[in-house]
Amino acid sequence: MMHFVSAIREVTPETEADLPEIAQRVRRVFASDLEPHFVEEERYALPMLREAGHAALADEVFAQHEKMRAMDRALDHPTTAMLIEFVHMLEKHVELEENEVWDVLDAALEAGDAGLSANA
Repeated sequence: MMHFVSAIREVTPETEADLPEIAQRVRRVFASDLEPHFVEEERYALPMLREAGHAALADEVFAQHEKMRAMDRALDHPTTAMLIEFVHMLEKHVELEENEVWDVLDAALEAGDAGLSANA
């Protein structure tokens, strides 16, 4: 995901007329990379977070997914501010995953492995 954020940050429209093309590229990457990533997280990671007692964190991740989906749809009529807001939201999402979600999931998986070892 960070390669996507970096790529968007480097794109600066020369004029407002460039926005539709940039938004189309963002939407293509959203459809090909981000949406499948979100679906996988929702299918596997969020239920694991809830089972590990972190429902609020799972809810926050899902809420961010939904916000970015709405932002993606809004890019049908893009503005520079919308693209900037989208990048900031994606950065916030990556930070949440890297600083909280994956740590919680790693700990839950380790605890699960320990439980499996104890039962073996």
